Amino acid sequence: MNGEPSCRVYLIRHGETANAGQICFNGHFDVGLSPGGIEQFRLISASLKNHPIHSVYSSDLKRTRICAEIVAEPHGLQPIAHQDLREICFGEWEGLSVQEVNQKYPNQLENRLKDIETFSVKGGESFHQLKARVIPKFEEIVARHPHDAIVMVVHGGVNRVILGHLLGIPIKNIFRIQQEYGAINVIQFYEDSVVAELIGGNHHHIPNPPVSDKKIAIQ
Repeated sequence: MNGEPSCRVYLIRHGETANAGQICFNGHFDVGLSPGGIEQFRLISASLKNHPIHSVYSSDLKRTRICAEIVAEPHGLQPIAHQDLREICFGEWEGLSVQEVNQKYPNQLENRLKDIETFSVKGGESFHQLKARVIPKFEEIVARHPHDAIVMVVHGGVNRVILGHLLGIPIKNIFRIQQEYGAINVIQFYEDSVVAELIGGNHHHIPNPPVSDKKIAIQ
């Protein structure tokens, strides 16, 4: 890879939610974590304990803030929460299960699946709008850490939008990127490029940071 390694981002989806069994449109709905979701992040935190983490970020929703605190604790860090990193807003669907949406809003879910890019629920956002909200904040955070490794604990939709943006994947295809609860993505920036070292991995598969050519020369 040409150029020196710069910012390294551990982009992680929050753990399993308390209502995961119902398959709900949580969006901005401030649901908590299940015991399993907390355990997922204890394992992730243990795996990242010996990595040189400089800062931890999350959205301001409970399910990401709790996970960010678990990851940050071994490093003595205080997570920084940003509203712009929230999941896509589902408007009238907020907190409803798939079954409830199909009952209350016939055919709307089918319409959304046909038009992932621009469809929005009444009072909610489209994925184009989500991207317009998330990417500037993501780039601002990365620019703040040109020589650091950082963790961002956010949401499935947010992760897909960020990965799609970096890898040149159109919004209509972002659900080809798997993002289970606790999914770990590792993004390594270089002076002139960016590499996704891991997509949708778990705590067993976190790669070590690259070694700088300058460090090799010094040694």
